[in-house]
Amino acid sequence: MNIYRRRHHLSLKPLSAVLLGLAALTATLPAYAAEFGMATVEAKAKLLVDRTYNPKPLPIPAFLKDLTPDQYAEIQDVSPLWRGDHLPYEAQFYLPGSWFHRPVVIRSVVDGAVRPVPFTLEHFSFGKLNVPKNIPSALGYAGFRLLAPLDNPPHHNEFISFLGATYFRAVGKGAIYGTSARGLGIDTAQPSGEIFPYFKEFWLVRPKPDATSMVVYALMDSSVATGAYRFTIQQGDSTTVHVEATIYLRKPVQVLELAPLTSMYWHGHGRGAIAGDWHPAQHDSSDLVMANGNGEWTTRPINNPLYAQTTTYAMDHPVGFGLIQQDRRFSAYQGIETQYQRRPSVWVQPDGDWGKGQLRLVELPTNNRDMDNIVAFWVPEHEPAPKTPLHFAYTLRFFLDNHGLIPLPHPVGTYLGDDPKVPGARKVVIDFGGGALSKLQETAPVQVHLEAADGAKILSQKLEWEKDGHFWRVIAVIQPQPGSPSNVRCFLTLNHQVMSNTWTYLLHAAKEQM
Repeated sequence: MNIYRRRHHLSLKPLSAVLLGLAALTATLPAYAAEFGMATVEAKAKLLVDRTYNPKPLPIPAFLKDLTPDQYAEIQDVSPLWRGDHLPYEAQFYLPGSWFHRPVVIRSVVDGAVRPVPFTLEHFSFGKLNVPKNIPSALGYAGFRLLAPLDNPPHHNEFISFLGATYFRAVGKGAIYGTSARGLGIDTAQPSGEIFPYFKEFWLVRPKPDATSMVVYALMDSSVATGAYRFTIQQGDSTTVHVEATIYLRKPVQVLELAPLTSMYWHGHGRGAIAGDWHPAQHDSSDLVMANGNGEWTTRPINNPLYAQTTTYAMDHPVGFGLIQQDRRFSAYQGIETQYQRRPSVWVQPDGDWGKGQLRLVELPTNNRDMDNIVAFWVPEHEPAPKTPLHFAYTLRFFLDNHGLIPLPHPVGTYLGDDPKVPGARKVVIDFGGGALSKLQETAPVQVHLEAADGAKILSQKLEWEKDGHFWRVIAVIQPQPGSPSNVRCFLTLNHQVMSNTWTYLLHAAKEQM
């Protein structure tokens, strides 16, 4: 599985937009309706699914293709679309290059009519790069980013970027890029290999002077699926992206993944291989949080495992799920450059009833911060038949302040270590905080409910009250069976009443985590 999408090298930097050279590829598609909208893009996606998939990417000069991520970030769009028009939004574009080899078509929509966005190489600055003289004048674009007055009004700054496959990432006020979203995932972590659909065309709706949100349409294509997307984007303290999608399968797939999130977890809190790194933690997300339709909220700490692993959670009528960054203290990461305390949490809230299905978490091993190794996504119980439209919608929220997301007291910290007294045993420390738990006295008869499946033994457990931090700490020693990781669950009660959300983790024996 290739998930090499790095944001550290590209954080809050520009790059890319239109490709006139690809016009011939879309010339046979139906003419635009008088009033452009979602129905127009759906018609194009439906027509694509009946055609033979033949991407025919245009060649990219070696100078651009061979750029490192740092070199690629030198390329800046210095003439944003709509700059000087006194509008609330601007758009900057990325050139093809480095890891982003696929040019895309980008157009604008003005009062319901489609307009070209002409490509001009002179709109790009190449910084310190030594630029050859033979760069084609009609390269086209690889993606785009949107800017608005966010952190330093009235000046515009970047708050969302669409670049590569169906990836996009966003930030709210005071945040920097971290976890990414994707329009669709297919066959992640399957032996046959992952398939990456891509957005081949974009339409940017020119905003009105008083607009408070930005609308973007996208046409998706791949060897196995096509799709139409409408993104309604609103920036602020948190940035929200409302996604409406219609997809068509060309043929059945092994795993159809809706609302996929992609992140990075290297190490921290006794999880993951440190491999000599001196920072106390390096990760964009610390936990997967999920809310089931039956009212149960569950926290699953993320790990950097020794081997690739996929964990599946059956859910019915999901309320939401997301990748959360719990600790917002600089001292937890000590990264002056990386600023992990400013990486956004991302929450997926389904629109309507998504019914039964599975939430899957894929964790891949990594030994550095430059590879996205975490993926979470929804798998519907029933896959649509080929060429049958699947309509779905959801809202993404990118935010820093986790308070108020989870209704009950919940796990706020997880720490793992080894117990040297018992071979293979792990020490598990879980902090529960927030809500009514923080207001209880130390003498309150709070009870721990701890379960370890798959033959694991709970050797000891105790509960402590931390009066200064106002949280309750569970400390347990658990011995999993060698070669058989244990699904461990824990929650707290008071007088037979549930007082916390559920903590769960896939716990390996000590030597299997080395």
